[in-house]
Amino acid sequence: MKAPNTKQMVMACAACLLTLGLALPSGATAEEYIPFNNTGITAKKMPKVFFSHDKHVSYVGEDNCAACHREDTPDQFLDVDKQPAGKKVAYMHENCTACHITSNKGPRLTECRSCHSASVAAKQEAAQ
Repeated sequence: MKAPNTKQMVMACAACLLTLGLALPSGATAEEYIPFNNTGITAKKMPKVFFSHDKHVSYVGEDNCAACHREDTPDQFLDVDKQPAGKKVAYMHENCTACHITSNKGPRLTECRSCHSASVAAKQEAAQ
């Protein structure tokens, strides 16, 4: 695997944070929740996943964006865009929970509503 280009990763992270910062209501100080977008998943069996970017960065470190992002697709989670349509959900479940198990933090695959929270999704979608 090609080593991440630090300058490109920093620029991508800065652009993402700037974009998200501008999208927040003026004076917002609430924890930043980010939706999994651009996954190509259209099924609505569960509420949309919004996760705390701040908590994830605090766990993996500010200099370890490559734990969740690839240099060529910094706005997406790992290689989700390269997965066949019917395998994207399984791919994300496998990668998210594997990290949670390894770090001994966060929900496991059997704790669906920890990530698929109807109340968090409703609140975040209303704020957008």
